[in-house]
Amino acid sequence: MKNLLLLFLFTFVWVCLLPLYPSVSVKEEKPVPEDEYVISVMLGMTEDILPPESLKAIAVTVRTYTAYHGKVLPVATVTPSDDLYGAVSDAVYATSGEVLTYSGKIINACFHTCSHKSTADGDAPYLKSVPTVDESGYKGFFGEKIITPQEIELFGKGNILSVSYGSDGRVKSVELEHGSVSQNEFTEYFSLNSTDFTVNSLPDGGYTVFTRGIGNGYGLSLYGACLLGDEGKSYTEILNTYFTSVTLTRKT
Repeated sequence: MKNLLLLFLFTFVWVCLLPLYPSVSVKEEKPVPEDEYVISVMLGMTEDILPPESLKAIAVTVRTYTAYHGKVLPVATVTPSDDLYGAVSDAVYATSGEVLTYSGKIINACFHTCSHKSTADGDAPYLKSVPTVDESGYKGFFGEKIITPQEIELFGKGNILSVSYGSDGRVKSVELEHGSVSQNEFTEYFSLNSTDFTVNSLPDGGYTVFTRGIGNGYGLSLYGACLLGDEGKSYTEILNTYFTSVTLTRKT
């Protein structure tokens, strides 16, 4: 069940969130979205039913993300089953108006598909690297991509010399013959599944890149939230697992 669900989540999260490094600038808060919008976004993310507490945690995250960025997330384009609609709408209505704040401000509630051992360490105080449950059971968690010599030539920065890692175990920068590039630039250009990767050289001048997890790793892990819900964690416990020192606030 969860693998089917998260395969669908993969496309959504990758397209919408991976290229965006979490902004820590103070933004003018957008209106808290209506419940119907949150329901429609969540129905566009899943075609199966998660544990109720997991759905609540995702509902709060989607609502908070929208109140920070505006209505930028895609919504459902197909009609869901009655059971799926009921489960999602119950979670959204149960958390109606609830958003995550830090020092009284709505946070940039990032989320991604799944992480390896820990989430990514961001600049915002609420987006710190935290341990997560074992998510390696997700189909597609381990990825492999061949970068050909021709692709490296087109990238225009020469051969890869070294890779630098942060304390969260994720790539911070890639050093090439003609300068270094950020993890985001390298990951986006070569369409990698994750910012958690290693690079091995090949005899022909190309490279094999091994990835772990899916997405940029910031904030809530959707698959981790699913697993924690299965373990009996409440939605507040799930949210506090992935967002540091935040407050659950009800906006009217």
